[in-house]
Amino acid sequence: MACSLADFSSLPEGTQIPMCLIEGKVQYSTPDFTNVHIYTTSVSSHPHVLISNEVLHPAMSKEDSNRVFLPVSQTLWKKLQQSWYEKGFVSMLEIASNPKENQGFFVLEFVAKRTLSALKIASKFYSLIPGYKKKESGEVLAPMLSQNPVYSTSNIRCLAWHPHCIKLAVAASDDSIRIYSENSQLIPLLKCRGQHLISSMAWRPLCASELAVGCELGVVIWHIDPNSVITRPSAANTQVLSRPNHTYVTSLAWSPHGDLLVSGSASDNTMYVWAVGLDKAVPLKRVGGGGISFVSWSPDSLKLFAATTNLVFRVWETCQWEPDRWTLATGRVVSAVWSPCSSLVLFAVSLEPVIYCLSCGVVSSVFQSEDRRGATPLIDLTPVELDSGERVGGEVSSLAWDKKGCYLAVTFKNCDIITVFMTSFVQNLKVSPCCFIRGLVSESPAVIAFQENFTEGANLTIGWSSGRVQYFPIVFTELHSNEKSYEADMLAYDLPDVSTTFTPSASFVGFS
Repeated sequence: MACSLADFSSLPEGTQIPMCLIEGKVQYSTPDFTNVHIYTTSVSSHPHVLISNEVLHPAMSKEDSNRVFLPVSQTLWKKLQQSWYEKGFVSMLEIASNPKENQGFFVLEFVAKRTLSALKIASKFYSLIPGYKKKESGEVLAPMLSQNPVYSTSNIRCLAWHPHCIKLAVAASDDSIRIYSENSQLIPLLKCRGQHLISSMAWRPLCASELAVGCELGVVIWHIDPNSVITRPSAANTQVLSRPNHTYVTSLAWSPHGDLLVSGSASDNTMYVWAVGLDKAVPLKRVGGGGISFVSWSPDSLKLFAATTNLVFRVWETCQWEPDRWTLATGRVVSAVWSPCSSLVLFAVSLEPVIYCLSCGVVSSVFQSEDRRGATPLIDLTPVELDSGERVGGEVSSLAWDKKGCYLAVTFKNCDIITVFMTSFVQNLKVSPCCFIRGLVSESPAVIAFQENFTEGANLTIGWSSGRVQYFPIVFTELHSNEKSYEADMLAYDLPDVSTTFTPSASFVGFS
């Protein structure tokens, strides 16, 4: 039977907020005293992060710059020429068809109106073609495809932990990135021309100083000297990776060995695999599915999960770079996470309150017949009402699974409460309730991530819409002593059975 939100214990009444989970018990505190250090010292050396409104400097004004200039009398032909140059062909036709602008050129007005009508009819016709999707601007794509449900209003856009040390990169709404390190007062500020609409970040494994940033320009690689005392590195420390049409990069991922970088753009159905040191890229293109909205490399580096902006997602085998193509019945994949053994991938689909589980090992050893090849609904996230009157659940915004495979965190598109599940691998994958996490009044969870090198359990890091970053440590005294035996069990772990009797509202069309 699938785990559901109805199995959870309710949050306490009032405004008390969860601070940490110690020995299986959630510790709460009042909003005016959010000090986790009184419960545990596991995050005492972690940097304090608060991106307040006072430190933000918007990259551009939302006002039209033309409003600051006095109107100038121009001829019709000059207006048409200027409109064509600045805003394009359609804008020029709109001016020509406007009786107040065309200065009595009735023939021109007639031709412009008929041309605009023909373009509208053609646009409607193309929208009916299966697989056709109108190209949107980055201002539309970024909030729509981001795993941050409050992308447009939050002070924090995304964050990324370094895989080997206590170093946290936080991207703010003013397109700047701040690097916070353990026991350091220096906070480098990364900002350059074209670094607009930041959607994803990833530190390069086995390297202390390279950060990849997905943004409007493409991919920006920052080379940050950890021994430098400069707090504002210049554009000379950047390397830009770009290709035609590969703009508004929505997702990127380093291979576990740090030798390859994969980037995906929602406006481009080609995924690029970069050899960053050589500034070379190999395009991976397949017909169908639209642009690439999400990519994630498996921990063993042998597989790559790639979701599109449409019904299709693919699991690539990285030795021969051949994909398995999967098709959803509805929606698109919004987030996915790999198990530590790389044999399972959990993912969530838009329009459905369900988390699915897909086995990605040797298919012949898992499925005895073709009709069993499919993803299994694992967790039911149908909204429930808590005793406090708050509703939890619904459509998923993002998933985060800790490196040991013990805790799965979920954020929702229209809910301000984070849900944490416990997961375990014995003979199969088991999921059980853990706890709910809420923030301060009027705060919404923007981004979540687990610290990869946390040795005392799991450290869920939450970026709230107010700009506050919270560490939620999950500490067990027995966990550290059993870590070696756990890893040995994981090496022996093959492909678990995740069967369930839960039936979702929509299912897969099939595998091809």
